[in-house]
Amino acid sequence: MSTRVVPVPSVTGLPLSGVPKPRWEPWPVGIAAFLFVFVSCIAAFITFAVRQQMDLVRPDYYEEEIRYQVQFDRLERTRSLGAAARIAADSVRGTLEVGIPSAHALALTAGTIQFYRPSDAGQDRVIPLKPSAEGVQKADIGALGPGLWRVRVRWTTGGKEYAMDDTFVRPANR
Repeated sequence: MSTRVVPVPSVTGLPLSGVPKPRWEPWPVGIAAFLFVFVSCIAAFITFAVRQQMDLVRPDYYEEEIRYQVQFDRLERTRSLGAAARIAADSVRGTLEVGIPSAHALALTAGTIQFYRPSDAGQDRVIPLKPSAEGVQKADIGALGPGLWRVRVRWTTGGKEYAMDDTFVRPANR
């Protein structure tokens, strides 16, 4: 028997009519792009959030909160005095009358009347609280500029602190 070798054509030369040519699918690229953008946005937000300053309103916030509680206690003590503790401003006459209980006036350790101008701190004034034996002190407010004023009265008697706050408006000179 003799063997005869028959040359076989190469496979690359054969047409592939029954097998479809694979086409390009965009889904894997789209999913990868979406994940990349999502992770980038999360990283950018985290970077932004970490760099934000989270300062409190004041650097001494906690100490100020304690001082506020002390002030609140002063105001509550003063409210318990009733009508004996009062501030009455007469803008037309230019006078301010501060009244405290006469027992407090006789045992007064320290006290101030502060005129606070919210729009201009340069006009603020502080005068000592020196009431009469009846507990009344009158102050001249005629020299204060026109506008909104806050009055803060603080005094100490018998080892306890008291406070009153009020507002008044000085009219413009006509």
